[in-house]
Amino acid sequence: MLSSWLERLRLKSANPVASWWGNLILKSSDPQVRSKAIEHLSGSRHSRDTERVFASLHDKSPSVRCAGVRALEKSKRPEAFKSLLAALSDRAPEVREAAVLVLGRSGNPKVLGSLAASLRDPEPSVRRAAAGGLRSMGWRPSTSEEAARFDIALGNTPDAVSAAPSLVPEPSPETNTAFHRRMRAEIEKEKNDPTRVSTLLAAAHSNDLLARISAIHDLGQATSRFVSEELLKFICDREPEVRLAAIQALSMRADTLPAYLLGCLEDSSSDVRLVAVRYFARVPNRQITHLLLPLLSDPIVQIREATANAVGFDGNTAAIEDLIVSLMDEDGMVREAAHLSLAQIDPNWLYSEGAKAARPRLESLLSFCPEADLERLNQLLGSIAPRDSYAADDAYSAPSADYGYQG
Repeated sequence: MLSSWLERLRLKSANPVASWWGNLILKSSDPQVRSKAIEHLSGSRHSRDTERVFASLHDKSPSVRCAGVRALEKSKRPEAFKSLLAALSDRAPEVREAAVLVLGRSGNPKVLGSLAASLRDPEPSVRRAAAGGLRSMGWRPSTSEEAARFDIALGNTPDAVSAAPSLVPEPSPETNTAFHRRMRAEIEKEKNDPTRVSTLLAAAHSNDLLARISAIHDLGQATSRFVSEELLKFICDREPEVRLAAIQALSMRADTLPAYLLGCLEDSSSDVRLVAVRYFARVPNRQITHLLLPLLSDPIVQIREATANAVGFDGNTAAIEDLIVSLMDEDGMVREAAHLSLAQIDPNWLYSEGAKAARPRLESLLSFCPEADLERLNQLLGSIAPRDSYAADDAYSAPSADYGYQG
């Protein structure tokens, strides 16, 4: 019956009864009814219907805004394109995903830049949709970072990108008895009790900030996959404290995949970024390295230091150039972390292609380097092999200079 009523929205706007009924349906308190009404207006050529679709993009319900985005796919009006681009910044991830999907199906090359920007969206489903749209239009990344985001979103990961190893210690022989195992099983059962989980979820969605944070931390102790999916919804919350609690809980879980937390590397909260970097240090991956390297320039010292540590694993040569530049960081702990990581990646890093690429960047610092750091900079430049000798000898090794760690 509802469908037949909704069909009357397509009647000519000259019919006052149909117009009145359409307005009534669109003002329903039920978001599902409003969404259905917008869906039935899709493709209508009547200007009043089109205006109703545009108005739905400002509805308080994300499901209605999603319906409005999908309805605009058939619109030929220039405003439709602008509205779809604006929807990419909607606060609800499902609306952003809907907009990305519509734009990706458009085949319009003008949307490529916006879709590429959506590869940085904090929501994994939005990034996947953006990558799919870009692939269908034959887009090619222009930087290593874009390539990494694109491939990870598509699931093209030559290196294994699996969950981080658990931080929970294995039980000792003294606590691995039948009694202790039974006690642990009872505790796990209590943590995953449906009533408890339901109560915590209600608190996590409440208006009490402290109650939300506490509930999210408690939810992190539950091991069910359902809880993980619910926790992921909070990493895009408008409250930084809630986002922090969510990533702290997720980073401790065995079923959290790195792709879920990539967006946290660009979070406005430095605390969230720091937790994300430390999480990725537990899942060393060459592709993710390209997304971590920009954080070597983060304004927060602890993030720069954590990043320098995170990218320092054997054979990760893509990090050498930026780590060498970090040897001129103003903070001694960052410089030390960078030097240790370089040694871990390649003992002969001074004679690597990364060092060759870093030299011009270091030379550019000479004109404005503080006098107190100039000696350290010249020492570093003097230690790097000259440009014409990079392939001279594989037996070269880095000197033991500390480059002023304590300076």
